[in-house]
Parts: sequence; C-alpha cells; structure tokens
Amino acid sequence: MADHSDRFDEVRRAWIAQHQGWSLIQRRRAEQLGRRVRARQRRMVAAVPDPHDDTSLPPLILRVAKSPTSQVELFAVALLAVCVPLGWVAGAVLKGVLVKLIPSTMRAFPIPALLWSGVALGAPILALYDPSPTFGSMVLVPWLCAQLAATPVVAGVYGIAEGWLAVGGSDQWWPLTPPEPTLSAEDAAEILGPYEMTGPPVVEPHPLPQHGERMPRW
Repeated sequence: MADHSDRFDEVRRAWIAQHQGWSLIQRRRAEQLGRRVRARQRRMVAAVPDPHDDTSLPPLILRVAKSPTSQVELFAVALLAVCVPLGWVAGAVLKGVLVKLIPSTMRAFPIPALLWSGVALGAPILALYDPSPTFGSMVLVPWLCAQLAATPVVAGVYGIAEGWLAVGGSDQWWPLTPPEPTLSAEDAAEILGPYEMTGPPVVEPHPLPQHGERMPRW
C-alpha cells in the first residue's frame, strides 16, 4: 500500500472481478486493488468512498482451510513451493521489476514474452539433457534447471493473475512505451496560430449608430 501510483488499478480490478471464478486468491487481489483505488479517490476528492468498504480476505496461510476452494488453493501453492521455490521467488521479483517500468518504459506487462521464454528455457533441457546415473545428475541438476525455466513463467502467470490482460498491449511480445514526439517551432506555430503583434486598444471599439436616411425639409 506504500506505492500509490496508479498502474491501471481500476481496469485490472474490474478484469479480475470478472474472471476470478471460484478462486479466493483472485478475489483477494481484486479487493486489494479496490482498496488502493478508493484510497486514491479519498485523497483527491471531497466526496470520499466509505472506508468501511476497505475489507480484504486474509492471506492464504491465515485462512481456515475448510472449504474445498481453500483446500485446492493450499494444495496448489504447497506443490509449487516444493517443486519450484527458487523459480517462484525469482519470478515474483522479476514481476515486481517489470511492473515498476510501467508506464514510463513499458506501456503494458509482457505476458507472451515471459511465457514463451519459459518454454524456450525448458524445452532444450527436456530434449537434450542426458543425466549420468548419480543422484545429483538425475535429480538436483534438473531441479535447478526447472527453477531457471520457471522464473519467467511465474512472472507471466503473476501478470495474468493481477489483471494485466485488461491493459492494451499486454498480449504483445514487448510493449514499449512510444517516445514522446518532439514539437518543433513550425508545429507550435501551426497549433497556437500566428503571434499577434498588435496590442490591445485603450478604448474598446463600438459600432457606429445607424440614424437612418436624412429627409430634405420643404
């Protein structure tokens, strides 16, 4: 909540709320974005939203895992924590770095580039790696390679989960922010018009009165 810059929070919150389905993790993300949007509104306008709407689900580890939804999410998170813990942490860091580049350097989140980078890193490992019959070669080395391939994939999945598909350009390979066009003197003159050299008059001009035609006197 310390970063109050608006990185398409409202459109991302609406996208997550529309596509969250049964996931409580996505519901929590939408609630957190909604809290940031309402906090920004309270700082800018007098008619503020009700602060009592700023509620949010607790994190997954603090929830009571009684519902089937919480159990499925807890199992998925635990499986990822066992299989790709280093890749998960590195992917979350990579996601944070890319988000900070929006919108100054990048205009959207590069989801396709991240997902296909994971495929490009993982496919050669599966196709070409020939381990020797030792524990390190058969288990440890593939596990470390999986962390490397999982890093961009995790960042791309975070981009989808945080609603960046609602922002135009997130389905492109590397959506850079276009440079600001330079304004020349000729362009400025065309936009602003010619420079008026004549100063304002001392007395404002008024139209002459119309007295009508003068008739001869007989």
